[in-house]
Amino acid sequence: MSRNKQVSELMNRQVVTIDKGEIVEVALDLMERNDINHLVVTSDEKVVGILSIRDIMEGLGSFRFQKIPARRIYVSALMTEPPVTIKPTNTIDEAIEVMSEQEIGSLPVVDDGRLLGIITETDIIRLLSANESIENLVKEDHPKIMPNERIVHARSIMLERGARILPVVESGKLVGLLTERDLAKAFLDVRENIDPVYMDNVVRRIVVDDIMVESPTRLRGFVSVIEARDMFIDSGLPALPVVDQEDKVIGVLMRRSLLRLI
Repeated sequence: MSRNKQVSELMNRQVVTIDKGEIVEVALDLMERNDINHLVVTSDEKVVGILSIRDIMEGLGSFRFQKIPARRIYVSALMTEPPVTIKPTNTIDEAIEVMSEQEIGSLPVVDDGRLLGIITETDIIRLLSANESIENLVKEDHPKIMPNERIVHARSIMLERGARILPVVESGKLVGLLTERDLAKAFLDVRENIDPVYMDNVVRRIVVDDIMVESPTRLRGFVSVIEARDMFIDSGLPALPVVDQEDKVIGVLMRRSLLRLI
């Protein structure tokens, strides 16, 4: 069975790492260039933490770093430590259990202190073969947001509701998508280009419409699990909006919810 495979069989051996002494701007650039949402953080070649796009979004938008420019915010201040890791000999079933319990999307693979690879939700859902509908997996009460709402409010919703994306709606119809990366980039831009005295006022004037992704990827109706899997792999998104024939949002499908079907 797929769940009995060892982590070493699925893990990605090409791991993008960053030193804990780097600034957050470098981290976000690495994520952008490699189209990933997690970086393994090292110090003296040892794994000391993990930095996610959510960590960056949460940190750059917090009062903790009020009026501090981006060049003075370091990876060590935002990373999660110690990192949750897994061994190459652990099973996929064990990896799924850890990801679900810890609500994380990736696990560095470490053996005797050596970083061997990384395994992610996307790596695991490639094992899916179920052809059932996604209907029972769609979260209909997932939060949404409107284009004229402020991004500081969007950040609060994401953190309070555990959302990875926010469908942007007008009259119930999907008009855009807001992701953790969109918010992280917006907060970073303010910290890079605005005088610290004015940062708070400027960021509070930015609305969702200014930074959202227009014409976003979406699932039309209750498609098969296989179709949803393929769209997650192609888009790299952690969740996808589900719409009806009129583009009205039915709910959101979380990538993590597919793990239970393996």
